[in-house]
Formats: sequence, structure tokens, C-alpha cells
Amino acid sequence: MPQLPPDWAAHLESGVSHRLGGSHADGQPEICRGLAAQALADGHVEVLLAADIADRLLAAVQASGRIAYVAAQPGSHRTLHVKGLDAEVFTPTAGHAPLFERCRERFIAQVEPYGFSREAIMAIWYDLGVQRLAGIRFTPCGAWDQTPGPGAGNPVELLR
Repeated sequence: MPQLPPDWAAHLESGVSHRLGGSHADGQPEICRGLAAQALADGHVEVLLAADIADRLLAAVQASGRIAYVAAQPGSHRTLHVKGLDAEVFTPTAGHAPLFERCRERFIAQVEPYGFSREAIMAIWYDLGVQRLAGIRFTPCGAWDQTPGPGAGNPVELLR
């Protein structure tokens, strides 16, 4: 199964801003902000979202299995774009709580220097328990380094 290289896999938990896009079977697009992500040892990528605002994206993923995911680090602008064709929706468990908390704390550390307070971030994006999350799991079928600069758009070689 294709996997992200270790440095890009670690990037997913480094305090990045997560964005997901999908489309319904008829091609109608949907987008949503993600809250946390991880690359699993088996090669899958898991992204956690606020279930109550992700319903349209989740329906699109269930209908088509297609997903586009972008993970951008605010402090460095390092950005990864990953696509999948086998995306599935799952219900996060209590075991996902440490991932959610780790990603939240790292994201807060990334944006506090720009004047965003912990309280504002918690109120807007992260004031959730695991029971209010949904997840999308997929296998990367392609990945690109989208970090601004001369290398933007270069493919990331997936490990086999």
C-alpha cells in the first residue's frame, strides 16, 4: 500500500491547518476544514472533522470515495496536498482523543505568535469532544509538495 514518506507523515501532526475537498457522484464539490490528522503505519491517512459542520463533505465522500486533502503549516507555509480514491467515513473512538489534543495544541502554538489567542481558537475550532467528531480514512494515491516557492507542485514520491 502506498505511504507518505516519514517527514511528510510527521507533518500531518505538526500543527498544520487541514482542508479537505470531495465531490458527489455528479461532480458537485464540497469542502471543509479538518481538525487533526495522522498517517497510520499501514499507509492510510486519517483526518478528524467536526461532524456537525462536515455533513455535506461526508456525504460526498460516501458517494464517491474521492478526497483531496491539504495540510499547511502556518509558521513555515510548508504544504502537502494528498489525493485518495478510496476514502471512507468512520466514527472516531476515545483512542483518537490524544491525536485530537496533540494536533490542537500544536496548531495553537503555530498561530499564537500571530495574535490568535487560545480562547479564540478553542471557541471557533477545537471546543469539541471526540463524540462530536467524524473521520475520513483514505489511502494516498498521489501527493504533491505545495510549499510556496520554486518547488511548488513537485510530486512527493509515495513509499511502497
